[in-house]
Amino acid sequence: MGYYLNPSELTAMFAVPASVVDKHIKLASSEQLKVLLWALRNANNFDSTVAAEALRITTDTATEAFDYWVGAGVLGVTESPASAVNTAAPKAPKKVIASTALKPNREEAAKRGLECPEIAFILRSAEQKFGRMLRQTEISTIVWLFDDQGLSASLILMIIEFAVSEGRANIGFIERTAIEWVNDGVLDVESAERRLIDMRRRKSAWHIVETTMGIEHRSPTRAELEAADKWITEWNYGRDIIRAAYELCVDSTSKFSFPYIKKIMEGWHKQGVKSLEDIENLKPAKNAAKPSNTGNKYDDFMNGLIFKNEEN
Repeated sequence: MGYYLNPSELTAMFAVPASVVDKHIKLASSEQLKVLLWALRNANNFDSTVAAEALRITTDTATEAFDYWVGAGVLGVTESPASAVNTAAPKAPKKVIASTALKPNREEAAKRGLECPEIAFILRSAEQKFGRMLRQTEISTIVWLFDDQGLSASLILMIIEFAVSEGRANIGFIERTAIEWVNDGVLDVESAERRLIDMRRRKSAWHIVETTMGIEHRSPTRAELEAADKWITEWNYGRDIIRAAYELCVDSTSKFSFPYIKKIMEGWHKQGVKSLEDIENLKPAKNAAKPSNTGNKYDDFMNGLIFKNEEN
């Protein structure tokens, strides 16, 4: 049987980036795809709370979906007006930078390369790391980071090397990384080294989580990285407990849901779970903990110990 698009539906359309289908349709979850399609349909309304209400999902799920598309490069991030620094505060305001079109033009960038030995060194080193001549946009952005944003030559080169090691040696990724690092307080080589160690640790933790749960390899969201790092590094949970949470989620909901698994893990941690035996010992409390004649539904993802109240 063949299919065709109903011509009457062509009267109202909106654009969807081709990469969503080409790269992400197999990797993104249903919630992540729903959030992006809803946002694109509603005039690029990238508000987690509004999206969550419209799609009847949690705000955390909507936020994680937006984080996924930011990590995939489909969406960008702008500074929230609410995060503006109070200039009357006694402490110096935190340095905040954002992408701008006002970067030096070809002539200005070339002049700075001739005037400043440090800029010339950065440009030569970048060409060596890229294995090719730099494009004009790359030169202008590097000069902008050094002159206008005050990043040191060492810090810029660390960011470039990081981009190359990640297989993302493009100026867009380099600029986004520089903005993120500076806005997070990474302003020197020492803090950058700590940042890289932290990132490697989180990526290692995520690798354990994705392979244990059988998640198809993709770029994790920041929330997923933080959760994986907490489970592995802070709570010292192993593959056995992670797998148990995954299986409980799928058995309870018939689908994979990372936010749901997070709730399971958080609940187990609060109850002092450290082994599979501890999880088994929670089960006898199920019937005792179950409320009677309340008229409320309860969610058994915590083996009956955590309840989710819903209005009838």
